[in-house]
Amino acid sequence: MRQFLRSIRVRIAVVYSAIVFGLSAVALGGVYIALKSQLSSDPVTRDLLVQRVTDIPGPLVAVEQAVVRQTIVSMERIVNANTLERLQDISIIILVGLFPMSVVIGWLVAGRALQPIGRISRVAREIQATDLTRRIRLAGPDDELKNLADTFDDMLDRIEAGATAQQAFIQETSHELRNPLAIMATNLDVALNQDDPVELRQAAGVVRRSIDRISHTVDDLLTFGRNETPITRAATVEVAELVNQAAAEFKVSAEARQIDLVVSAAHDLIVFADQAALRRAFENLAGNAVRLAPLASTIRLSAGTQDGWVWLAVADEGPGIAERERHFVWQRHWRGEGSSGTSRGGLGLAVVRQVAEGHGGEAHLHSEDGVGSTFVIWIPSVRPSASSAPTENPLT
Repeated sequence: MRQFLRSIRVRIAVVYSAIVFGLSAVALGGVYIALKSQLSSDPVTRDLLVQRVTDIPGPLVAVEQAVVRQTIVSMERIVNANTLERLQDISIIILVGLFPMSVVIGWLVAGRALQPIGRISRVAREIQATDLTRRIRLAGPDDELKNLADTFDDMLDRIEAGATAQQAFIQETSHELRNPLAIMATNLDVALNQDDPVELRQAAGVVRRSIDRISHTVDDLLTFGRNETPITRAATVEVAELVNQAAAEFKVSAEARQIDLVVSAAHDLIVFADQAALRRAFENLAGNAVRLAPLASTIRLSAGTQDGWVWLAVADEGPGIAERERHFVWQRHWRGEGSSGTSRGGLGLAVVRQVAEGHGGEAHLHSEDGVGSTFVIWIPSVRPSASSAPTENPLT
């Protein structure tokens, strides 16, 4: 009962009923007082002319005239008193009947006025952490309650966008960490079955570089999530060394799938770049190629220079990418399916393009269905020359 009385609908109904009842009482009381004042201050008998109507001529004597007037005045007072009494009774009856009616009307009006708030409450209760698509979409006049509902919808839009971005960020983090963890697991498995110190040292070196890559990936992912811009630690980078390191990291994974890694990189290729970011971008391309290339195929890891640009390319003999999907493959949240059914896209290729463009370069894709794909990173050379726009595929 106490909870019911605390309801805002009950309180609005009571306030509405009290206001209606009070105004009605004041109105009826005012009518009663005004009528009573009018009847007492302006009697009808004031202008009454008393005459004698008879066949016998002669004036009406003063005594008789006074008696008649007094009788009429008494009748008038009785009529006025009865009228005021009847008005009082009718007013009381009206007020008694108006009170429950005002309560009912106040309850209905309060319910209708609070109906949008009830809808907001129902939608809020139905919203779950896994489903943020519900909206109020309140119709009606552009009043305060509609403004409240629209504000709530806008808040849900922002929450849904944040949740979607968070989910995408988690997926992208998993994708970024999957390759170095797989490399570490593969090399450790090989090292456990090896007694050759040289092989063990090589495996330890690969694992060490993978750990460094994971550390840089975690740092840059946090930066991507906060500012959408990567950390830049620019320095001179020997591109051939970077390509050879990528080949060494994926050597074991490629051999497990009988894939032949062919490395071709000149030793005089120098760029001014963030070495960790550029290596991560190139290793993303190499890791995708090793994962998607058919068994017993060939992957070429190449680097060269052309018209003032240094390029790093990864060419595979995989399923290729359909022409309608080539434009979307660089998008951060896009995931497509190659002809083999293996997922592509995600943060990996988005990072490749972002790293290339962050260094003033470009990222290109050349692909043919059933033939393979070639991904190329173009970076301005530290040895400037008469440069032109980068080509799509420098290997052709």
